[in-house]
Amino acid sequence: MTLETFLILLARWLHILSAALAIGVPIYVRFVLMPAMSVLDEEPRSRLRDALARRWRIIVYLLIIVFLATGFYNFLGAHAHWRQFPEGSELRRRYHMYFGIKLLVALVMFFLSSALAGRSAKLEFIRTNSRLWLMVLVLLGIFIVVISGTMRFMS
Repeated sequence: MTLETFLILLARWLHILSAALAIGVPIYVRFVLMPAMSVLDEEPRSRLRDALARRWRIIVYLLIIVFLATGFYNFLGAHAHWRQFPEGSELRRRYHMYFGIKLLVALVMFFLSSALAGRSAKLEFIRTNSRLWLMVLVLLGIFIVVISGTMRFMS
């Protein structure tokens, strides 16, 4: 295996791993952790929520960096999937359109993840209604997986 092949594989693995965490953790929090925390009184629930956010916040920021870096590496690299389509072709235009939609939706996911794990007083309304925003985050993540799968099998 050449170094270039290894870097391509590493970038894909890291991209997929960060995507799995970006979707999997909100699913876990929304459907497992939040219902389990509802048995706690408000004060211990609030302390637990703050402790979880403190730890998760760092991971969210790292995931965003890894996700963007590996995503652009995968998209712009010489091995990029879209390069198989002839210049100016309908498939290449469609692929780029899907990529643009995927990137915009990912940016919304990054914002919501940061807001849910963050401390900004201006975004407290998102944390207050976290059940709704976690569900939005999960649905956006699923949407990105569907688009990604579609893009991968375009030909």
